Order: sequence, then structure tokens, then C-alpha cells
Amino acid sequence: MTPILFMRTLGYLRWEQIAFRPLRAAQYRIYRTLPQFASVWRNAKVLVPEIAPQSIEKLRSIFQNEFVHLNTPGPGIDRRMQDLLDGKFTFLNRTLKIDRIDWNYRYDSHLWNYHLHYFNYALWCARELLNHGDTRLWGACRRLIDGWIEQARIGRSDGWDPYPISLRVVNWIYAYTLVADRCEDGEFLDRWRKSIYGQLNFLSRHLEYHLLANHLIKNAKALTIGGLFFNNREWLDKGEKLLWSEFEEQVLEDGGHFERSPMYHAEVLADYLECFALLKAFDRAGQSGWIETKLRTMARFLKAMSYPDGTLALFNDSANTEESNPLLILETTARTVGIDQRNITPTFPQTGYYLWSSKDEREKIIVDAGQPSADYNAAHAHCDLLSYELRLDGQPFIVDSGVHGYAGDRYRQYCRSTRAHNTVMFDGREQSEAWATFRMGRRARLLNVRVSSGEQTWSFKAGYHPFYDSHLVHERRIYRMAGGEWYFEDRLSNGHAREATSFIHLHPGVKARKVSSQGLTIECLSDRLKVKIEPVNAWGVTIAEGCESSIEGWYFPEFGVAQPNATICFDYHVKRGEPFGYKMKRE
Repeated sequence: MTPILFMRTLGYLRWEQIAFRPLRAAQYRIYRTLPQFASVWRNAKVLVPEIAPQSIEKLRSIFQNEFVHLNTPGPGIDRRMQDLLDGKFTFLNRTLKIDRIDWNYRYDSHLWNYHLHYFNYALWCARELLNHGDTRLWGACRRLIDGWIEQARIGRSDGWDPYPISLRVVNWIYAYTLVADRCEDGEFLDRWRKSIYGQLNFLSRHLEYHLLANHLIKNAKALTIGGLFFNNREWLDKGEKLLWSEFEEQVLEDGGHFERSPMYHAEVLADYLECFALLKAFDRAGQSGWIETKLRTMARFLKAMSYPDGTLALFNDSANTEESNPLLILETTARTVGIDQRNITPTFPQTGYYLWSSKDEREKIIVDAGQPSADYNAAHAHCDLLSYELRLDGQPFIVDSGVHGYAGDRYRQYCRSTRAHNTVMFDGREQSEAWATFRMGRRARLLNVRVSSGEQTWSFKAGYHPFYDSHLVHERRIYRMAGGEWYFEDRLSNGHAREATSFIHLHPGVKARKVSSQGLTIECLSDRLKVKIEPVNAWGVTIAEGCESSIEGWYFPEFGVAQPNATICFDYHVKRGEPFGYKMKRE
């Protein structure tokens, strides 16, 4: 990182991010070195209110009857519950055995530790106690809750960062409402309730204005649900005001979330569905017609950006997680506000995604042609302009590489790079200045997009300037012909570049080989598919496959999962105005 790159990045930020980052860092340093300044939140002297039985009943009823995404056990739930009894914890597809948790210690990565502190497993255990009377599992969870309350220190524990607080207090509130009538230990319930109260009090004074975006929505959700739980007007007013102001800003007109990540979009939709359902139950929804309409528009976007098998398109920082399961979130939407069943053309110009699919959705393409992210928050943006995902015969064929991890992850820079996407790299340079874990300096700038669609045909055209040359224009045209052929035509309509490489990332279930040793045509084979990809005006081709010594040639469908896949790289000598690219045809 150079001072110039730092200043380029700084220029995109909002004043709150610049002002609050050093303030938050200083506050946590004080809390770590002078813990007495944080004792007001850990050892609150205020009288924590009892929770009204009718409030518990409302929360429990909405949770059980509407929140399908929270009540449907994920895959391997029985094994994970047994692991909890054995002191094993699996997050991001990495399992650690921890006999006695030190809640102030960072195990594995920062993100893994956050998941440990979220206490999602409290919901599993509370459900088991309520539905099956499993006191053994609940006892294990209760010991973890008591351990956290006793040990976790502000300024030392990752669990006191505002983001994990926001997720944990919501999980604890839901779990509390499920077990309140089943737990006979009143002293434990008092300790638990007092801790939730202290955490919410701390959160209300440490909102994540230095990060904004989806973090601020999580903060607002926690204050809103916490305000309903404790009947606390201050938290409720602050949470609701923030919740709906961010709803207007972060959810774009076409229904997409402004960070342009299908995974974070799914999570944001789930957050708003939960808040809206609970506010309505407590008679605080007011004139809610516009909210319901916008939630249905978000659901339409989520349906378009996912597949019938319950997986997501993996653009930007997206992975398939239990919390972002699109099928379950769409079912929750149907119960809460209903689903918009109208047949609307699947174009999302504000978010920047353009789709075509056959009537049965067994063939589907999604093209990314939008700005990298919200200007002031590019944490989850990738260099993926004019990239795409393509499904054939209902199976993934060409895929986005996805994301493996965040801070300290060996694949992080690759996942954000141009070469990790199904687009073109000119002279070995990136589309945008992605750097560090979450930073981006100058960005590629999108130009006009044009789309036309028919029952059997589709055409797409768009272009952009890379960050380093405002004269260079990469223009891509995509055609789906009535006979099923696909054509991808690229050209430089302005500017100069000497070399270009076009990348095609195949799903791990698809194998690739050259048709002949002399030719450049690639044959792609899977159980049910045989597709030939023939380059236009290429001089060379390589097929890269992931191996231990290489960062490239990998597919990351989930956090922590790296599957080797074939990546086709066509090389071109390019001249302004001359087309290059490739065509695909099923055999």
C-alpha cells in the first residue's frame, strides 16, 4: 500500500467512516487498558426489567410460525449438536476441538472467531429443549452462555465488537423466548437477561458508522428487536429510525442490495423480514404498504440470483451459507409479506445484473454489468465487470470463483482479481484497484448497457473503462442463438492494448481438454454435457487446474472450501475495433 493508493481509497469514503474509525479504535484501546471504563456495560447497576409474558409469547409465536429460515435445521445438524456436546465447533468448514473456551482468545481466523461468538447454536439448543425436552444439549449451551458472560472482556474479546454483539443478542433473545417457560433456574435467566441488556446498551453507543452498509443494518436490527424485548423506547426509536433510513438507501429501486453481493442481499432481506414481522406483531409497523412492496421486490431479486437447487450466484463476496439459503428466505418472505408472482423481465439495472433463462430454467445466464459497489463501501467488491455464470441442462457449467475467506486468507487477493472471473484482462492489469482485504482505490467505470430478449434468443451489450485508462473501452456482446449456441464477442472500441486474456471458469464437475494438439478448440465434458468452446482470433490457450502450489484454478462455493476446477485461458493480440472472443455449442 502506497500513500497515493491510500489517498485514492480515502477519497471515496464518507465523513462518518473517516471520523469514527480512529474514535472506535481509541475507545477499544481504553477499554482494554483501563477496564473500569467498560464496567458500566459488563456489570450494570441498573435494574434490568422483567420481560412481559405477552412479549415473550409474541416473539416466540412469530419466530416459530413465520421464520422458516431460522426453524429449518441445516445439513448435518445432528452431528453438529453432538459435536457441541463433545466441545467441537465447526464454522467456515473448519472444525476445532476446544475443551474449555477462553472467550478472550482468538481461535483460528477473525471471521471464525466471530462465528463462535454469534451463538447461532443457541437456537438449535433452545429448539431441542422446547420440542424434545433435551436438557443435556441445553445444559451444554447454558454453560457456554455463562462462560461468555463471566469471561468476555470489552476491548479484549472479539465478541464485544458491535457486529457479533448485534448477531448474538438477537440469537439470545430468540433463544430466551423459546426456553423461558422451560428453564427453572431463575437466577440463570436473570444473569442472561442482564447480559443482553448490557450488550444492547453498549451497542447503542458504539454503532458501526466507521463501516456502514450491512453492518449498520445488523446494529439497527439488534436495537429494534432488543427494544421490543425490553420495551425500551430509546433503543426502539433509534433502531427503527436507522433501520428504515438504511432500507431506503441500501436497497436499490430494482430490489438489489447496494453491495452487489447475492449472499449479503439474502442476509439483509432476512434481517428486514424479521424486523418487519415483529414490529407488525407489536403494532409498530405503521403505514407499511411501501415496506411490503420493497420486500417483495428484494425477494424477486433473490430468486433471480439463485438456482432451484438452493445455491446462489457467487458474484462479489458471495458464498453458500446456512444463513443465506435462498429457498428458506423466500419461504419466510411468502409467509410474511407474500411473493410477487408477476412475470417481470429479469433485468436489474440499478444493481447491475442481467439475466436470461429458458422457460424451465434449465438454461440460465447471469451477467454482471454494474458498478463494483456503493462508492463509500467496496469491502466486498470484485473485479468482475462483464463476467457471468451459465447453467446448462439445469447444472452449473461456467461459474464465478466465489470467495474462500477474508483477512489472512491465502486466496483473498485472487478471489477479488480480474482473472478469477469470466471476463477479460488487458495487458495483465486489473479492472479496479482492489487491495488489502477489503479496500479498493480507483474503480472501473461502466458505460451503457443494452439488452433484448426472446423466448429462444438473447442479446446483451455493455462496455466499461478500466481504472487505469479512461480512453480504453472494453465492449462485450453476448448472443444466445435460437439453436442453443452462445457467442461471446469482445473488442476494444477505443484505446490501445497489446495483449488480452479471456478467462472461463468451469464447474469442478466439468472436465476440459483440447480437441487436438494443434488446435485451440476446447471440449468440455460432464455426465450429461458435451460442449465445444472455439475461440475467435486467439493465438494461444491454456487450461489451468488447481493444485497445492497454485492460487489459481480453484472454485470456492462455500467459505473455507476450495475445489480444483478447470480454467480456460484464451490469449489474444488485440487491435482496436477487431473482434475476439469465443463461441460455445453443445454436441
